[in-house]
Parts: sequence; structure tokens; C-alpha cells
Amino acid sequence: MTDSNTGGKSTNQPRVTFFGAARMVTGSMHLLEVGGRRILLDCGSIATGRMEDAKPPEPFPFDPVSLDAVVLTHSHHDHCGRLATLVRDGYDGPIYTHATNVELLEVLLRDSARVQEREASMSRHRTGKHVEARFDTADAELTIDLCEPLDYGEAITLGNDIELTLRDAGHILGSAMATVGWRQNGRDRSLTYTGDLGRSGIDFHPPPAALPASDYLICESTYGGEIHDSVEMMAQKTGLAIRRAVREGGKILIPAFSLGRTQMVVHFLQTWMREGIVPPLDIHVDSPLGHKFAKVYDRHPEGFSVPLRIFDDIDWLENRDDAMDASLSTGSRIIIASGGMLEGGRILQHLKHHVDDPRCTLLMVSFQAPGTLGEKALQENDSIHFGGKRWNKWLAVEQVRGFSGHADHNDFLRAVQPLEGKTSQVMLVHGDADRAEKLAKAFSTRNLGRIDMPELGQTIELA
Repeated sequence: MTDSNTGGKSTNQPRVTFFGAARMVTGSMHLLEVGGRRILLDCGSIATGRMEDAKPPEPFPFDPVSLDAVVLTHSHHDHCGRLATLVRDGYDGPIYTHATNVELLEVLLRDSARVQEREASMSRHRTGKHVEARFDTADAELTIDLCEPLDYGEAITLGNDIELTLRDAGHILGSAMATVGWRQNGRDRSLTYTGDLGRSGIDFHPPPAALPASDYLICESTYGGEIHDSVEMMAQKTGLAIRRAVREGGKILIPAFSLGRTQMVVHFLQTWMREGIVPPLDIHVDSPLGHKFAKVYDRHPEGFSVPLRIFDDIDWLENRDDAMDASLSTGSRIIIASGGMLEGGRILQHLKHHVDDPRCTLLMVSFQAPGTLGEKALQENDSIHFGGKRWNKWLAVEQVRGFSGHADHNDFLRAVQPLEGKTSQVMLVHGDADRAEKLAKAFSTRNLGRIDMPELGQTIELA
């Protein structure tokens, strides 16, 4: 028997080791050992949003070759960012994920590989030192080839009578929660991992599927203790911010992550313009990667609860010249650009031209991690440092909460209600300690068995 931290084959005692997103939001990576199999649940990057964290990752705390299977819940970096590195380091087994998510992963991995190859080449040229990309195009293509697409509700066998089923998590297109079932001491056992659980009460993705009755639950806790704004409140705040900029004749800059957030914001802006809540303006999207993801979204109307409005009179900008033309043109217009926390991405080029213009508005629609430029922009001060210099921060900065694809506190309570009295243990991940503690306190009153908030690297035996 070998400990999971050192590689080797799994113990016969079912257990989970938490190698990421433990008392933190990023880096989801949980190793489930059951029935002699080693199953990795997600393989995400750990990052705070700070640019200095964009460095080669440490070696995996387990031997990638020893894994029997990987289950990928969705294609956000904090869940899939190290997947191609895992393959580069020797993993050559199946990667189970929803069929639609494979299409998104293809876009993401090919783009990421090109970026990393280019940056490694520039670094070698600049320093004269040998610098390798974290993974290259060949690694990305091999990773894509290893993907085994599944439909929601489709049950497959992983060997040794271990069964895997994916259900719609309602977080982004193709997102899934995973249930692993096995037989232990003559009894059927199961563990459900939520991945990122979607929110309810917003017409975009269908609500998450019902959590199945499971002996064990690994549950995200990103917004434990927090309640999202309603769609009506989101519309009101967005309308007020945009109308102020229009009265002044300024631009509206919206930093947004390329996958999920960009498409959601475009859809709701178009919807609210049609309803007269937001004044009709030209919408420019400076995110070539976001455009590629939008095309995948457009091919899958079944993944949405309403007809999407992501290509209705939208100017998807493809090059920097077009982006600057839009940014520097006269009159008010909305510019959505990549870089949800302002820690990189095309939004910074627009911000340089408008940060000192009091007519303009920076509309924040994403979570801003502590220490990021986005978090600093929300603070009440009249200057901000980025791009190697300090700028006068005279534009208005507004925040609209509610665009998140994550469940809030009440969503979690509704989601676990069918599990009350049926689950013996809940493990809370993917949340800062204070958020997880608030959710743990609420769960402790719900007859959900033992509630754990695992530490990074901790192994929990599944009794």
C-alpha cells in the first residue's frame, strides 16, 4: 500500500486527497481512490489573479502515470488549467467530460498552447536562457484525443464495478457534476462532486440538475454566506451606470472572462436594451477567444433556457486596430474586453485610454480576488498603478453583482435539501475559509452528517 502523495496504486480503503481548491477558490484537483482505482476529479490551475503567479507549476504531488481516469467537470482554468501538463508528464488514460465541454476544451487548449509557446520563445530571446512552455500544441492535441465525451445521465463503468455518471451543473455550457458509485463490503456506495454548481433564478442556463442521493458529497462553497443580486437588481444597477456614462458622453468598459461571463453579459445587455432598461448603444467585444467560445455556444441552443442574444448586432473585434478604433471613436459605446480581474487581457489597453476620463465608466461584473488590479480599482482612491506607471483614476467605477454562474448561499441550501438524512459526510471545497465556514454552519443544521473543510493536501477516509 502506497500513500497517495507518493504515487503508486491505490489503497483498498476509499479516500479522497485534496490537492487544490481546499480553503481556497482556485486549483480544483481531488484524487479519489476507490476499488483499487485512482480517479482525479478536475485538474485546475492555482492562481490568485496576480500576474506574478503566471509561472510554471510545481510538479504534481502524485505520479500522473498512476492515475486510472480523470473526470473534468468544465473548462474554466481553475478546473482544467493543468490538464495538458498532466498529459505532458505521462498521463495517457481517459478524460471523461461532457460532450459539449470537449468543444470548449479544444478551443481553450489550442489557444493556451499557442500563447505559452509564444511567451516561451520571447523569454528565450530576451534572456538567452532555455525556457519551456508549460505545455505545447502537441500536448494540447494529445489531451483532446484522450477525451471521452459523455452525455448527461449516461452511466459508464470505470472498472472494478465503479460507475460514473455526469449531471448538468448549470454553471456554464457543458458543465457537469460527477457521481462515482462503487460496492463496498456488500453495500452500494456513492460520492457526488458538484464541480461548480450553477445559480437559480436567472434565465440563461437551465438550473442545475437535482443532486442525487449520495453517501458522500464534495461541494463547492464559493459564495457561502452570500446572496446574489436578483436579475431585476442587476438590470437596475447596470442601467443606472450606463445611463450616467451616456449623459456624460463617455465609454463604458466591461472587463469579463472569455468563457461564460462574456457571453452572459452580452446576452443580458441585448435583452435589457430591447426592454428599454439600458439605452441602445453599440456593443464591441474585444476578445477573440470569447468569440470562439460564443460560436460553440451558438451551436448548442439546448444548453440554455432562453434563446441566446450573443450575435444580435454585436461587433466582435478581431484585431487590435479595430479595437483601438472602437475605443477612441467619438460618442458613448460599450466595450467588453478580456481580463475579468484586470490582471491582463485586452481590457488594459482600453483602460489606458480612459482611466483618467471622468465621463467614462468601468463596470465590474466579476469576482475580484484580493490583491488584483480589479480589486484595487474598486477602492476609493484617485490613482491606480498598472502598465508600469501610476494613472489618475478619474473614471467612475461601478460593480454589479449577480452575473456569477455560481450558486449562492440559498441555492446551496435548496440543492442539498433532497440529501438530508441520506448523506453521511460533506466536504466543502472551492471557497475561502470564511465562506466555507458560513456554509458549513448552515449545513450542520440540515442532517447532512459530518461536515469537513479539508486543508490543502489533506486525505479524508471515506468510512
